[in-house]
Amino acid sequence: MDIEIIVQDYPPACGFTMEPAALARIAREIPSARTIKLEDPPTPLKTAQILKAAQGLEIRILAGLGGVYLLEELLAGASGVMTGFAYPEMLVEVVRLFSSGATDRAANTFYRYVPLMRFEFQQGIGTALRKEILRRRGALAEATIRAPGGVPDAATCRALDILLQWMRDEQEVKWISV
Repeated sequence: MDIEIIVQDYPPACGFTMEPAALARIAREIPSARTIKLEDPPTPLKTAQILKAAQGLEIRILAGLGGVYLLEELLAGASGVMTGFAYPEMLVEVVRLFSSGATDRAANTFYRYVPLMRFEFQQGIGTALRKEILRRRGALAEATIRAPGGVPDAATCRALDILLQWMRDEQEVKWISV
């Protein structure tokens, strides 16, 4: 029985960088390993390079890195997204719109959330921020994070409040309801 393998290209976790040609070779030689979760920036460029190196082989590339480059990765040939973000329904909507050919609408939806994605993607406290937003949305009862995860300070929480209020007021973002 073949089990699908997702190759995660994330140098900070594995300690080395996988070149596009190596990822294409893995996919060519191991048919069950034709899905790549790409987290080695610049991800849009690397997406295109992997697809070129694969020479027409059907490879699925999934955006990671908190979705920060999702639209650009889709434009470069990515198949979808597999990442954490406090508004997963936005990620789904962007992929749906893009896949249906509504690139302008996908861009409009995506770019409205980029400030929050950037804020949530902070090293050391990103998971805590995402959990806090999910708590505010009612998806989690509490936003407690285990050590060694960082906890945002009062100034960061205030900045989150300001950002969410701005998104509600100025951007008229569809899903901001915290």
